[in-house]
Amino acid sequence: MRYLGIDYGLRKIGLALGDDGSKIASPIETVKNDEHIFSSLQKLVEQEGVESIVVGVPVQEKASYSTKQFDLTNAFIDELEKQINLPTYRIDERYTSSESKRLKKEFGAPAPEDSLAAMLILQSYLDELA
Repeated sequence: MRYLGIDYGLRKIGLALGDDGSKIASPIETVKNDEHIFSSLQKLVEQEGVESIVVGVPVQEKASYSTKQFDLTNAFIDELEKQINLPTYRIDERYTSSESKRLKKEFGAPAPEDSLAAMLILQSYLDELA
């Protein structure tokens, strides 16, 4: 099965692709979060044969779910599920932003931090499938 990983942000959204055969996620791009986001995602889903979507949800250190970003992310996911008729999974994205910054700094990863965060979110999900 082919997956799209999403790191949601108010201005930009990081994207990654992976599959359950190889169990490897790869960053692909960062896109603007604008009025065309759902049509852009639908086009990508069709081009890449995506069958499921994994979105990172910002959970606080003590598993608190009451932050503004959490609410905005869930509103995005709710609309995503309406616009794109695919199974969508929510996964804890804790530490993915700091880890993506570390990958850029220590290893010079060429991908944007947001798409690296999407890769980490999706990789975490794929690892759980094992």
